[in-house]
Amino acid sequence: MLTPFGKAIRKLRLDKGMRLLDLAGRMKLSTSYISAIETGRKPIPDSYVAAVGRAMGVSTAELAELRRAADRTRKDVRLDKLPEEDRELVAAFARRLDKVPADMMAKLKKLVLKSSSEDTPFYRRRRGIIVPAMSTQTIRSFAEQVRSVFVEDDQIELPIMDILEFRMEQVFEGFYLDIQDKVSMGDDEGRMVAGKNGIVLREDVYHDAWNGNGRARFTASHEFGHFLMHRTVTMARARDDSDKIFCDSEWQADTFAGTLLMSPRHLPRFRDAEHAAEVCKMTPAAAQVMWAKYRSEGRFPQDV
Repeated sequence: MLTPFGKAIRKLRLDKGMRLLDLAGRMKLSTSYISAIETGRKPIPDSYVAAVGRAMGVSTAELAELRRAADRTRKDVRLDKLPEEDRELVAAFARRLDKVPADMMAKLKKLVLKSSSEDTPFYRRRRGIIVPAMSTQTIRSFAEQVRSVFVEDDQIELPIMDILEFRMEQVFEGFYLDIQDKVSMGDDEGRMVAGKNGIVLREDVYHDAWNGNGRARFTASHEFGHFLMHRTVTMARARDDSDKIFCDSEWQADTFAGTLLMSPRHLPRFRDAEHAAEVCKMTPAAAQVMWAKYRSEGRFPQDV
């Protein structure tokens, strides 16, 4: 979650219309590094406040507020004030993480909803967790409502990154977008942890999504779906073959993302699936799946 310092920087960035990507370019730092400081995963370096102030062109008053926010931010997590038995427990858990029973670790991991580079949207090998059932029509209607909050009805391309980085804060106070590097994320392209108010994107996915890459835009939309539909999940188990697909969190997030990026309201404006992929900025494969699904749902007045 954002630290007081991270919140102060984010507010200034939003006020100035500056992306994390823009700030990183001015400071000649990586987006993942700046994001790690804003979320408290890295301590605030000496002279960083002044450097970020120069890069953002802040006023004297704004710089003073940044300094106060930095002072309020806890720079590290200290264990020395914990009772001795609690310190021992934390240390023992860290040393023996590989010895945690598989079923317990599985329960912990199930609360992390993520997109992996090894998975293909709509054809994911990894089953999601069990969540309350939602029909295709319910998810489509929800995605359409979300679109209407952020864009006009006749706008085809959804600016998903603009929504996540700038506009979500206006409708969901405390929301944050966290960017992490490939070393910490591994194969995970994006994550949403239940109970948190943010979404995590891998650094390359963040950059690619801003550059209009269809796969990256789908990943961002997929995690957005998890956030909106599944962030309150507290108890979970993995779906097995006996469970209905409508209860699968991954299926729900894919259905949401596909509808969000390729709205059925625009179908008459597409020549075919390839044209839809181009104007919606999706991968041709994802657009083809959505095209086929819409056709099976009878959303075309006639075959074209």
